[in-house]
Amino acid sequence: MNAYIELLQQAHEKQWCIQEFCTTCGSMEFRNAATALGHQEGNQLVASLASLDLSELYRFPKWHNALYLSLYCIDKAEDMDTVLTSWLPLLDSHIRIADLVLFYFVRRGALFAPMSIEVLEQWRDACIDLAVRTHDESLVESLICTEGRYYSDYPELVEVVQGMVERGSSVITKALRRNGVVT
Repeated sequence: MNAYIELLQQAHEKQWCIQEFCTTCGSMEFRNAATALGHQEGNQLVASLASLDLSELYRFPKWHNALYLSLYCIDKAEDMDTVLTSWLPLLDSHIRIADLVLFYFVRRGALFAPMSIEVLEQWRDACIDLAVRTHDESLVESLICTEGRYYSDYPELVEVVQGMVERGSSVITKALRRNGVVT
């Protein structure tokens, strides 16, 4: 079994807190276990995330919180690049994962998130392509938050955004306003 899935199973069985911003415990049991996995020979956190069958995540109720916390334990750009590059070809079937990584990591930029500019751009471009094909509201919102006014540099994305606004999407309208884009 994949070491990361074993970690999720252990967290589930022991009922560890995996809230993203827990002010009571900081999700320290889970974060310490994820960090320890990263310190095992060959960085098992990175290796197990890179080889993960992403569909396996969905068996766990708060998989998105756990994934956020686990990715946050990765502090080297080359390690994050390894994980994200392995997931790029799988994004069509995993929009929520694409969205999570885009919003919480790519949006921060290469200076503040451990990833290369090349992988950051590949992830952003893959998310734009996915949003254009699927019109997924949350992913489009994350792209607006990530790109801000520069979202207009992507004509196909602009077309999708305009269509969503015309159909009355309050989520997209609010995202545009929050990010200083006039609708």
